[in-house]
Amino acid sequence: MSWGNESRIIGEKVSVVGEKEIGVITRIDADRRLVYVLFKRMREVAYPYPEAFEQNYLILKLNANK
Repeated sequence: MSWGNESRIIGEKVSVVGEKEIGVITRIDADRRLVYVLFKRMREVAYPYPEAFEQNYLILKLNANK
C-alpha cells in the first residue's frame, strides 16, 4: 500500500491484533509517526505509523461504498 495520501485512510475501519472490536482511524501524526484508532466508549489508542500496517498489526477494512 502506498502511504503517499494518508488522508484517504482517516475514517476507515481497522481490525487490531489483540482487540475484540473494530476501531476507526481518527488522525495521523506524521511528525511523531503515530496513527490514532478510536474504539467504542471513546477509547483512543496510538500505534506506530506506518510500521503497524506493514507488520499487519492494523488491518484496514476498506468500505466498498466510498
